[in-house]
Amino acid sequence: MKPALASVPIAHQNSLMDQARELEWLTQSAGIIALSDRAIVSVGGDDAHDWIQGQVTNQVEGVPSGGSVYAFVLTLKGRTLADIYVLMGDDEIWLDVPKAQVEALLARLDRYIIMEDVELEHRPDLGVLAAIGPLAAKVGDGGWPADRLGVGGQQWVVSADALSSERDRLIARCRELGGGLVGEKAWRRAHVLLGRPLFGVDFGDWTYPQETGLNEVAVSFKKGCYIGQETVVMLENRGKAPKVLWRWAIEGLEPPEAKTPIFYGEAVVGEITSAVTEGEGSLAIGFLKRGHEAQGPEGFSVAGRPARALGPVAGGLGLGVPNT
Repeated sequence: MKPALASVPIAHQNSLMDQARELEWLTQSAGIIALSDRAIVSVGGDDAHDWIQGQVTNQVEGVPSGGSVYAFVLTLKGRTLADIYVLMGDDEIWLDVPKAQVEALLARLDRYIIMEDVELEHRPDLGVLAAIGPLAAKVGDGGWPADRLGVGGQQWVVSADALSSERDRLIARCRELGGGLVGEKAWRRAHVLLGRPLFGVDFGDWTYPQETGLNEVAVSFKKGCYIGQETVVMLENRGKAPKVLWRWAIEGLEPPEAKTPIFYGEAVVGEITSAVTEGEGSLAIGFLKRGHEAQGPEGFSVAGRPARALGPVAGGLGLGVPNT
């Protein structure tokens, strides 16, 4: 769906067109993103591989060097403290984590090193570059798989000194494939349009894994014990999440702000977490409270404007831009 450019200021028109081009790279070729909001934590020691298996929600055992796993680190009560990419190496594991959660994450992980030979270290000397899109695997060698939008991807951990030159090299390769550099606005926009929740924006340490809609890619229900597992399994087997992230189409070009209530009639049934202008309206991600899933797509409103429920984000992972 193309933006209704005649209805918005010229500067915003240009921004939307730039974002549309960059979104096309992310969904049809490959785009390069410097992930300045992510940090690297190293996990070393003889027991690193066995120990990390008991700390994250997904299956790490058996993943070879050069492989990666997307997972959550939970609090003891089962809340999502961080989303991480576990990047497996021969002798060391690197965790790609939210930069804002480094201190809390290190404290949580260190608490569960008992007798194991494990060493944790924040590595501010390292940065993360990612190639996202169906042609991302062709961008360069030596990276780890990291599909951040459900469309394909890989990433590299690079020294801070070499970050700029390596980014330029990867951008040049992306251009050969029909892609290029993706800016922060297009990157945030892509998360909403593709229905892929973003940690710290759509979910965080206030949510359970089932509320994120990311169980399919971040949680294994077949692995052994990990911290916070009891709550997750109980919620999966005995009940339903109090709320779940859904995709929404909202009338009006002005996207609603985060925490704007979602109404069904006179009742508040959820809230928006992120939203962008798209076509002649807005698309958004937002929580829907338990018990309102069967009310049909119509009858909702946001900021006094009609809104339509497009379905839970779990139903759209990797399926492209939602059909509104």
